[in-house]
Amino acid sequence: MFRTGIASHCFFATCIFVFIATPVLCQNAAAPAARKPALHVFDPSLIDKSVDPCQNFYRYSCNGWFKRNPLPADQAAYGRFTELYELNRLHLRQILEAAAIPSSARTPNEQKIGDEYASCMDTAAMDKRGLAPLQPELDRIVALQSSAGLPVLLAHLHAIGVNAFFSMGSGPDFARSSQMIAFYGAGGLGLPERDYYTRTDAKSMKQRRQYVAHVQKIFTLAGESEPQAASDAATVLAIETRLAKASLTITEQRDPQNLNHPTTVAGMEELLTHFSLADYLAAAHAPAAGKANDMEPKFFAEFNTLVADTPIAHIRTYLRWQLLHAYAGTSLPASFDHESWNFYAHILNGAEKQQARWKRCTSRVDHELGEALGQVYVAQYFPPAEKQQALAMTLAIEKAMDKDIDGLDWMSAATKVKARQKLLAVMNKIGYPDKWRDYSKLNIVRGDALGNQMRARNFEVARDLAKIGKPVDKGEWDMTPPTVNAYYDPQMNNVNFPAGYFQPPFFSGKEDAAANYGDMGSTIGHELTHGFDDEGRQYDKDGNLKDWWTRQDEDKFNQRAACMINQYDAIEAVPGVHLNGKLTLGENLADLGGLWLAWIAWQDQAQAAHLNMHATMDGYTPDQRFWIAYAQQWCTQTRPEQLRSQALDNPHAPDEYRTNSVLQDLPAFAASFHCKQADKMVSPHPCRVW
Repeated sequence: MFRTGIASHCFFATCIFVFIATPVLCQNAAAPAARKPALHVFDPSLIDKSVDPCQNFYRYSCNGWFKRNPLPADQAAYGRFTELYELNRLHLRQILEAAAIPSSARTPNEQKIGDEYASCMDTAAMDKRGLAPLQPELDRIVALQSSAGLPVLLAHLHAIGVNAFFSMGSGPDFARSSQMIAFYGAGGLGLPERDYYTRTDAKSMKQRRQYVAHVQKIFTLAGESEPQAASDAATVLAIETRLAKASLTITEQRDPQNLNHPTTVAGMEELLTHFSLADYLAAAHAPAAGKANDMEPKFFAEFNTLVADTPIAHIRTYLRWQLLHAYAGTSLPASFDHESWNFYAHILNGAEKQQARWKRCTSRVDHELGEALGQVYVAQYFPPAEKQQALAMTLAIEKAMDKDIDGLDWMSAATKVKARQKLLAVMNKIGYPDKWRDYSKLNIVRGDALGNQMRARNFEVARDLAKIGKPVDKGEWDMTPPTVNAYYDPQMNNVNFPAGYFQPPFFSGKEDAAANYGDMGSTIGHELTHGFDDEGRQYDKDGNLKDWWTRQDEDKFNQRAACMINQYDAIEAVPGVHLNGKLTLGENLADLGGLWLAWIAWQDQAQAAHLNMHATMDGYTPDQRFWIAYAQQWCTQTRPEQLRSQALDNPHAPDEYRTNSVLQDLPAFAASFHCKQADKMVSPHPCRVW
């Protein structure tokens, strides 16, 4: 499904279910690692009692974890999410290594996941073959003699996962969310987002120089002379800068109104006077007529001009870079793989060492064949009883939101009716799909790592384009079952919690409700609140982009949201770089609202169970355990480079502020730890929306 700009809202800042050529996750040595302590939702051994909880609750709750977990050399950031992700990846490795053993007893899916893993692991074969597997695609680009041939070539490159110039795919119609239409979006950048091309501070200018050096290095590895590679790298930067300047900023993309430009395929054809959309769609095997959405008209106007005034040799250079960039990870020789890691993981995010090959290959298979691999995973690691526990907690949080809406003093009765209707319409998806994806048409050949990746990408593109003009499948998932993350989809009005998440240190049937609600409960509340954040609130109960607010209530919402924008704007993540309160607003609203909903739900549970709120366990009362469990999920070691990148382009605030800044706004937290008004963990002007 098309997701540029209309992003489903992930809970964890790094959506690690996506496999890209910028690996930053941790390395595991070939020898067995030293046994680590068992993971717990509430862990008193992580608490540092030398820190006053009313001065810095994050350090109070996490300092013990920091001492126990020094940042690994190949990590840009390492936290509780990575702990569980690594554990899940060990489980996936065991599944894949077993499936990689040739046997007539393997199922078709086991053959696919096993042979793809084995192919990815065979680095000697990749190094021996060099660029030969990619040569036919390079030859296609060389054969481009005029812009008239660009549409057909670009359709082919898009089909194999090359993000050149723009993106086209399926997505729910903003006005009629039950129907899939064609979406056209900006693309074609090699740097993380458009402002990397436009910022003029010294650090950003240095990173652009480093990017050009990286592109030049890739071209030299592909056989170009140093002078030619330098010239071609400059050409790439010039083209990408034009595309970037015509694109929306990541903050502008957060408002769906900026992305809603309904048109038709014929309307797009009229706009693209120098690019035959008919030829492109025919080559892409996509519908040649029907409704479409031009997400960024300014971008496509510039693309049209660029095609007309750019020498064809420069376009070939740009396409060659985009192709090499798309496959420079686990499908090409080690020199390409390492250079890609060096720029994206080391230079941009500070990782000092590349992660082990088996980890990257496991992640690759999870991305390419996630439901084939996930089906085996859930059978072994997510029993039906745990799914029922997760659903019960989700329903309890939704009941808490209904109670919260009823108690809002700033919302009118008319808007409350609409809000409740939307809440009641939320679809809960727990663990894994009801219907597994069919991979029978995907051919995986043992020993053909690059070909497998091309075919896997082509399979997904074809599957996506086939949805255009059809009803939306609300049962489809955007994350694989082993993923340690969650998301809310505003156009489908559903919350999605993969099976991989429902384990310690985030959830455990063996621990008390206070810990589980403070941790996993806040996550469930977070995703639910996304339906009512500054983006989600613009969609009605059916997922249509439709205003259901009174003008007065909208003004009151915006006034309260401005409080959070100002609160996070004031935070300096690294020297000279502040957080962007508008960019992080949706996640900040969801963090605060989600934790508050979890608190309400847990209070109801505690009351129903006649829990003694003064009794202690491990030296802490139930309400204190609730807040500590919330904070301990965010214990994370982060490199300065990663903090800078996150502050500039990530809609999630760094983890320390997802703890302290949220708790500072909640008087119930201050009461639990007897904090005074003058303490740092008590905001003099607390923010509150939901």
